Amino acid sequence: MKIHENRDLGDVVRKYDYTAKLGRDRWAWEFLRRDAGFRDIARRHSSDDHVSRRPGPFPGVTLLKLRRPQPSAEAWGLAFFPDPGLDGLQADVFWSAARYPRDVYVHVVHVAPHVVDEFMMLALQRCQITHLTGFDRNEQFILRGAGCALQVRAGGVSLLAAEPHKMHLTIEGDECLDAKLDTLKKARRVYGDQETGPPRWTRQGRELRNALVSLDCKEAGLSYWEMAEVIHGREHVDTIRSRGSRALKDAMRRNLQRGEALRDGGYRDLLLSGTKGSLL
Repeated sequence: MKIHENRDLGDVVRKYDYTAKLGRDRWAWEFLRRDAGFRDIARRHSSDDHVSRRPGPFPGVTLLKLRRPQPSAEAWGLAFFPDPGLDGLQADVFWSAARYPRDVYVHVVHVAPHVVDEFMMLALQRCQITHLTGFDRNEQFILRGAGCALQVRAGGVSLLAAEPHKMHLTIEGDECLDAKLDTLKKARRVYGDQETGPPRWTRQGRELRNALVSLDCKEAGLSYWEMAEVIHGREHVDTIRSRGSRALKDAMRRNLQRGEALRDGGYRDLLLSGTKGSLL
């Protein structure tokens, strides 16, 4: 996200509305792709050179396959280098299954020809699907729908097998049952309808957004007070400043510090399995 010189600061924050339904792994990407060093490395490792891409057997399905191991990407926690110019919804961000396995997992089994895979049918009807076959032949896929993106690990029979097969969905990790049910509920948002109206923010989501906005504001050369105007609006900022209070300016400094910490390696904490609120 770029904040240009000719700008209405009060309008800028609405451009981040797409982040309201991002899971923690997509938030990790948003911070990582703002690392200038990472962007330079990612652009030198064009995914077209390392990943084959072709249309899948159904509309809305794309098939990716790694041509070779990706140790440079693995060092950043990634299966390969996505385009850093694309955001958390658009980019084909597959986190390394070895380093940061996602909790949502499907086990694929052979079935009789008449058996319907409801999970797959719903995914084909409601989502865009990007499937990745790793160099080790392990499979993962991303479901995109209703403003959400969900990375899922797959095991058992190959999802590309010609024989009839069915997926069984599970939530892995060390969380308690209630936490797993909450994760499942949030994962199912990808099948929902596209929401209209203002975004509904969780407290954690709003804090992450503010940290991200602060990073972009600093890159654009804005002051702490201008950061506050982007996030809270000019009227609120003018009111606070008229009272002689520095609390809002100090809050912007903390936002920026958190954003910098997440960009400079802290994004990995967002990827850890079992973290409370794993899908926000």
